[in-house]
Amino acid sequence: MTHADKREIDKIKWLQKLGTISLVILTLGSLGADAMPKKLNQAEINSLAKQTTVLIAPQLQPQELEDLLAKKPGKTWTFGSGVIVAKEGQTYYVLTVAHNFAQEQVEKNLPYGILTSDRQVHVVQSINDGQNCTNNFQVDNRLGTTALLRFGCYQSKRKVNGYDLAIVTFESSLNYAIAPIGATKELTTGELLYVSGWPNIEVEAKLNNDGSPQLDAQGRIICQDPSPRRQRQLTWSPLQALISASSAQNGYSLYYIDRTRPGMSGGPVFNEFGQVVGIHGRGSENKLVCGQVYQPPTKQRSNSGMSKNDGIFDPDGNWDNPNPDNSENNGSPDANQQNSTPNNQGDRPSSQQSNPPTNPANSNNLQAFYSSAQNIDYARQLIVQAGVRLSLNLASPSVELIQAGISEIPLNRSTLESEGSFEDPNDVISNIYKTFSFDIQNMLRDKPSDGGGILLD
Repeated sequence: MTHADKREIDKIKWLQKLGTISLVILTLGSLGADAMPKKLNQAEINSLAKQTTVLIAPQLQPQELEDLLAKKPGKTWTFGSGVIVAKEGQTYYVLTVAHNFAQEQVEKNLPYGILTSDRQVHVVQSINDGQNCTNNFQVDNRLGTTALLRFGCYQSKRKVNGYDLAIVTFESSLNYAIAPIGATKELTTGELLYVSGWPNIEVEAKLNNDGSPQLDAQGRIICQDPSPRRQRQLTWSPLQALISASSAQNGYSLYYIDRTRPGMSGGPVFNEFGQVVGIHGRGSENKLVCGQVYQPPTKQRSNSGMSKNDGIFDPDGNWDNPNPDNSENNGSPDANQQNSTPNNQGDRPSSQQSNPPTNPANSNNLQAFYSSAQNIDYARQLIVQAGVRLSLNLASPSVELIQAGISEIPLNRSTLESEGSFEDPNDVISNIYKTFSFDIQNMLRDKPSDGGGILLD
């Protein structure tokens, strides 16, 4: 073998080695690209929301239904939303807000229903956790004995003590999707956030064609008429601020442009990658409050956002209203507000709102103009501190999960890329009153042998 031949062989070996290295690099690069989370579009986020968002409500009594349909003042039925975050055996764990369980309802141990994506109602009968609602609320984990774990408490016409967060469980042998969990700390201002939940129509304001509220003879905002049909809503808007969670703010620390509606409290807040990064529960002060005397927003507050009823908790509603009973999920005519256009999609017209501050100086400014949520990072800390060990889904959503509930979202004036809302026509409750007017004894008697929920709708 000549010296030239040897050099040629060495060259070929070197090229082969280089090719192998390049192939390895390309392969690793491809794997890395696949492993990186991918930004999802509205339809893909909505698919995840549809499969994991639940509706939470107490049993609707006959007299309550009669009063509701008659629109009797002060006679209400409340409900909220939640998201499935874990499963242990046949026990599903739903993360929601504490104010979906008023102290009065908890103490009465009222049966609750959790409506899942397949329209089955899973009855929860042990809701009383034995906790008193005091200013110094102490978390007491009694899961197993009771289906409810609260990190704070809510008394109607008063305020939330502690953190406005709760876990409620239900039993089923059926398979339900578990929401992927993200990290709040990785969020950046301007990033789109998506909120999913079930609107409570009866406690929203009735609007004129120009978007102004309809008023009665006393100048009070008229509530919308009862409606048995419901559609789950998905809203999206940019993150405006992320502050540290504290009990002084009941844990609220994520602030975003307000497009939410009553009933969406407890629903999941997704990031752009389809991961839950928060639990929605509070709207801005710039909401119309059904049942209250109407005043233009400029007369209701200054741009300081300071509340004249400081300390009164108003979940998803007008924090500075002189009437303390104005919770977005409280359901009373004088307690709720509307946040939609005349066709019930999205915010009411901007002419009904004050201008947000260009540089919010404190949480009061943020509360005045933005919706807010619990952040999932701190929620996980609270859950661990309470001694609850959950196997959370920390992976990015799979293609199979995303495609399982996919449906098109047409772009129009209510569904812009950067800010919008969508009522899903494929995620409907045809008669919510019938669904939650359940008879427990008959339901238990007729319960399917597979241990699933009760199909009512």
